[in-house]
Amino acid sequence: MRTQIIAGLAGLAALACLAGTAQAQLSEVRVGVVAHDLARSIEDGVQISGQLVFDSPDFMAPVWSPRPYLYGSFNSEGNTNLGSAGLLWTGNFANGFSLDGGFGIAYHDGVRDVSQLPPNDPDRIRLAGSRALLGSRFLFHTQLGLDYAVTPRVAVGVYYEHFSNGQILGQGRNQGLDEIGARISWRFGQ
Repeated sequence: MRTQIIAGLAGLAALACLAGTAQAQLSEVRVGVVAHDLARSIEDGVQISGQLVFDSPDFMAPVWSPRPYLYGSFNSEGNTNLGSAGLLWTGNFANGFSLDGGFGIAYHDGVRDVSQLPPNDPDRIRLAGSRALLGSRFLFHTQLGLDYAVTPRVAVGVYYEHFSNGQILGQGRNQGLDEIGARISWRFGQ
């Protein structure tokens, strides 16, 4: 019950931020290829990712004007797919370089746990050896990226992201997912 309440409140906060963008414009579209499950290399495949980043709503100015985002990541081998919504803070430095960090709430279609299955069950053995056990349907999504503007409207970059329930959105299993990717961005906004 605690998990549903926390996830529900986080989801409402994300929706409120996105609702604040109803008058804002799409700022950036990002497409990437991501090395999946780096920490343990249990799940096979790569992730194909897409991210929509919106202009920061005016009411977010007191917290350094983060931009709301929607993110999707799809596994090439049919393993864990992820979707998230959250906030992204971006800072420019040097000539054409920018650094961003983000935080959001994700939902996945992967495996939560196998402890409900009998110890010698073939499905339990297969899943425990081939899938990340994420402990909760909802996860925190943190990301850190470095981009270089090739032109004023096109950028290329690399990023790291982590998905985990943090033992806050779930109990028990929390293997999480660590991923590193490369992306191209098309910028439309400010």
